[in-house]
Amino acid sequence: MTISTASLKPVDETRRTAERAPARDRRFTFACYATAQLVLLGWWLGFHPGLMSPDSVTYVAHVTTGPWVAGQSVVYDALLGLSLRVTGDLSAVTLLQTAAMAAALAHLAGAIRPLGVRGRPLLVAVGCAALSPPLGAFTVSMWKDVPFTVCAVLAAGTAVRLMNRPGSRPGAPRLAALGAELLGLGLFRNNGFLVALVAAVSLVALLSGRPGARRRVAALAAGAVAAPLLLLSAGYPAMGIASPSRSFAYQTVFGDLAVAYGERPRLFDREQRELLAGIAPLDVWRRGATCQTMARVFFDPGFGHARAEQRISEILELWRGLLVRAPGTILSARICRAALAWQLGSTSGEPGGELYRFSLRDPRLPGGWEGTPAASAMRQRPISDGLLAAGLFALDASTVRQLEWLLWRAPFWCYLTYATAALAWWRTGSRAALAGAAVVAGQQVGVILTNTAPDFRFMVSPIFVGVLFVPLLLREAGILLSRR
Repeated sequence: MTISTASLKPVDETRRTAERAPARDRRFTFACYATAQLVLLGWWLGFHPGLMSPDSVTYVAHVTTGPWVAGQSVVYDALLGLSLRVTGDLSAVTLLQTAAMAAALAHLAGAIRPLGVRGRPLLVAVGCAALSPPLGAFTVSMWKDVPFTVCAVLAAGTAVRLMNRPGSRPGAPRLAALGAELLGLGLFRNNGFLVALVAAVSLVALLSGRPGARRRVAALAAGAVAAPLLLLSAGYPAMGIASPSRSFAYQTVFGDLAVAYGERPRLFDREQRELLAGIAPLDVWRRGATCQTMARVFFDPGFGHARAEQRISEILELWRGLLVRAPGTILSARICRAALAWQLGSTSGEPGGELYRFSLRDPRLPGGWEGTPAASAMRQRPISDGLLAAGLFALDASTVRQLEWLLWRAPFWCYLTYATAALAWWRTGSRAALAGAAVVAGQQVGVILTNTAPDFRFMVSPIFVGVLFVPLLLREAGILLSRR
């Protein structure tokens, strides 16, 4: 039997196309990484060794002068300590942050592309995310929130890839990556396990037609959520790292009580007022009665932290009683304090509502640090004065109040991500974009439950994800409009 050569051409062409696809995907991912890395390297050269804050001083103090307390991220503290010991500087950590963020953006872009989005718009979105003054400067800041955000963006990309092939069994490497990313959320932020929990529950729900995958994701998520809690309760103390004070862990409770006392003082009887006065003068509680932040009371000079620690059980009992007797007051305070996560408009005009962005000056160092390696490592030493001037100009220009909702606040990007995912699911039936949105929802709900103040850094990952979802939104909207 003779087989026509012409009949083999379509088969050969299909095979060649399939063989070229992985190479094309690798080139695209590398192009996204290189673009983001190049831009983020510019931010690093300008702000070398990195933007710092009082939190940065706390991290370094933990691993130098001590004592090491697990109130922040022990893993991030250890990275800074290792960098200081090996290189004598801290810039290696912020440089690593640029590489990790570039990889996370490339990973997410590579996950979105199979949903039908062309490579060029995604590449532009990656470049815009890295160029954005808030996002670029954030990436080179010495904050535990940066690796936390990297883990969230990576998890969004892995979740999209997990749903991209609904009929296939997820491979062990992909599941292991998702587990590591969810674990990272809890290791780099003590309350990050809540974000991992909400995201995991959403992902398990989306895997409704794949019982095997549901069980594996649920098991991985359970381990990722439990591990940070076990480390905080037993692991770190066994290593000689002190547990954070209970008053620090429950600082949002003090904010709730300040709001309740300021708005409805009659809720408190004489004994309860004496309890409050035993920790801080009642005027301090009144001054701190802004629902936007608990810092007005908890960090007031008149607030007695040692007394608060001694009487924390009584404080928690008082708070639980108010939650039963006046739940609206407590819930209202919590929702107001979480405006950073859900409210589109700015709250800057309200007491305590000014958005915290960055510390552009060298941080104030503790006494006795003069002349130490840590002190010299925490001074601004820009490698490029031109890039520093450009970065400062861009940051200042981005603080125009009319643009705060777009450049600095995440709610718009959260809702854009949800709308994009819902539109893609409605049009195609694919749950891949919904999986990416699940990680954004985890971030949003986690901050609503635990937020302490209107800090930009608490809600950065939804902005990154939202920017990369824009090309998908434009594609889906364009297809719908073309059918009319």
